[in-house]
Amino acid sequence: MPEWKDEIRKRLADLKLDPTREAEIVEELAQHLDDRYAELRAGGASALEACAAALDELTEHEELRHELRRVERPMAPRAGDVDNREE
Repeated sequence: MPEWKDEIRKRLADLKLDPTREAEIVEELAQHLDDRYAELRAGGASALEACAAALDELTEHEELRHELRRVERPMAPRAGDVDNREE
């Protein structure tokens, strides 16, 4: 089975994720690609075809990158959350 993690890390690099969180995401996506690769192989695809198709699916998910940017960004405090009392 192909090694997916380096490719996934390259695709996530510009997100500047916390290293621990990035590792979790890389593991999860690598498992997904392993599963998809195995499914394609079981369906009769060659190793090369299955690898290319799995990576194409990852490429097609630019929405994933957008969503990760949205949820992984540190949240700024909202105006109502700041304690403005004088001491």
